[in-house]
Amino acid sequence: MNIDKVRTDSWDKALDALGYFYIYSKRIEKLEGWLRWTKVLGILIPVLLGGLVSSYFSNKLVLSIAITITTPLALLQLILSSYLTITGADEKVSEYSTKAAEYGLLNSEFEHLAKYPLEDGTSYLNKYNVLLERERGIGKRNFNISDKERRMGMRYGLREYRRECAGCNMAPVSMKPTTCDVCGNF
Repeated sequence: MNIDKVRTDSWDKALDALGYFYIYSKRIEKLEGWLRWTKVLGILIPVLLGGLVSSYFSNKLVLSIAITITTPLALLQLILSSYLTITGADEKVSEYSTKAAEYGLLNSEFEHLAKYPLEDGTSYLNKYNVLLERERGIGKRNFNISDKERRMGMRYGLREYRRECAGCNMAPVSMKPTTCDVCGNF
């Protein structure tokens, strides 16, 4: 394998790793949003109700209205918190953070290898093979990446590296999905 081929493959691998980094980052962002809402509701509802009870303890109408308004919110928070706990949302955020970090590092290492090839072809190929092996190890533990997510990650990588898509022959300028089966349809 010659140096030019390793460089080209390294750029491709850097793009792939960046796409996976993006996928896991988006998953973290989504879960953290839900976790944040359960914490806000879990604090806000008791504080609001407690404040109303202590301020209007003698006014039965105000207390009745306050309980009527906060009860559905409290039930929503309870259901959401229970669901997130049962599905292990906190653990998933931790796992996805680890994957995002692994892919972020892999991206930078492949990119460095592509930008700065070693003069010694054997050392260069050895370094590339080590990165390939790390990529295989990281990829074995991917968490059910859907085709839709892969296309989204591909679009992100193509946009960041300003490369044309093999499917639509366009270099994406935004993350707005298109009808392309390679970098769109997500």
